[in-house]
Amino acid sequence: MNAITRPAGSPDWEALRGDFPATASVAYLDIARKALSPRVAAEAAASWFADIASPAAGSRSFSMDEVEKTRVAVAQTFGAEPERIALVKNTSEVVNIVAHGLDWREGDNVVISGAEHENNTFPWRPLAAKGVETRIVPERPDGTVSEDDLVAAMDARTRVLSVAWVTYGIGQRMDLDLLAEACRERGVLMLVDAIQALGVLDRRLDALGAHVVGAGGHKAQLSVAGAGVMYIAPEVLDQVRPVYMSKFSFDTLDRTVADPAPAPGARRFEYGNPNFLGTAIQRQAAAYVGAIGLAAIEARIRHLTTLLIEEVRTLGLTVRTPLAWDRRAGIVSIDLGGPSSDAVEAALAADGVRVASKDGHLRGAAHFYNNEDDVRRFADRLRVHVKGS
Repeated sequence: MNAITRPAGSPDWEALRGDFPATASVAYLDIARKALSPRVAAEAAASWFADIASPAAGSRSFSMDEVEKTRVAVAQTFGAEPERIALVKNTSEVVNIVAHGLDWREGDNVVISGAEHENNTFPWRPLAAKGVETRIVPERPDGTVSEDDLVAAMDARTRVLSVAWVTYGIGQRMDLDLLAEACRERGVLMLVDAIQALGVLDRRLDALGAHVVGAGGHKAQLSVAGAGVMYIAPEVLDQVRPVYMSKFSFDTLDRTVADPAPAPGARRFEYGNPNFLGTAIQRQAAAYVGAIGLAAIEARIRHLTTLLIEEVRTLGLTVRTPLAWDRRAGIVSIDLGGPSSDAVEAALAADGVRVASKDGHLRGAAHFYNNEDDVRRFADRLRVHVKGS
């Protein structure tokens, strides 16, 4: 049976690993940076180009009906009604849509943490020209972010709390339920950067408690850069104005209408020609992830990352990531205790092991296409390059 059609709950991990050709030559523990591409992605791209070269001359490849199929596939796999899903480029676009789409007033503020990725930091900076303060809550001494500190930073003029579901560096999973309750009590819009969690954790987009969720597609969604997703809850749909307006922003294509209404649902945040190729790949990738099942994927990643943590701690190295599963996901951050993380990353890469140097620490991130041998190979080479034996 083809791996993509295997029933959820009984995945053949070795068969699925075969869908990622690069795993034959490299221990790739770096999905937190970019995912390996499955065969279905290459097949979707080839099919897209073949349609352009056919007598149909792109009638399918450039079809908006095909784009709508992608919206439905993404919604089904990641848990939302299709009308709540916008097909956007990446997380940065989603943050900018909110940052520039609200009716800010002088004296308003937005709360973020010091552990946020640059792309959940820089989009808020231009708001200072409007008298809007960006409040950055620092990490605790252990590198984690306290939800209590985030809540304490909010006041009557807080308009947005913007937070990563899983932080990109230390890999801390935030308690979104606690934060969502606090935001609703205070009338604060909650924006979640889900890129390090979507496709890793088994939880629906519409069950996160967030008003807006954004994620680029090039990590655990197994799509490509430039083909991401935005979820927006119905209660804030009309509060966030589209940043740009064009052909698909409205509910009519009649150019003589002086004041057209916005397009229904999240589609109003898409403009101009979509990324036809990217959405074609995104559709097949979403179907592939959905066929495996998010519950099975999460269980597999939990197993592999727990093994990774055990192997690292056996080497006498410190794991910075919280150890409890409900406080982490696919990322494991390691304090090397002296050696340069950049140098160790490079040395491991030369040995066919891919991880990342982030903020002065080493970051490993497993996905379901990894296996126990990948993890042990990483630990073995890490011992050589850090311990010298």
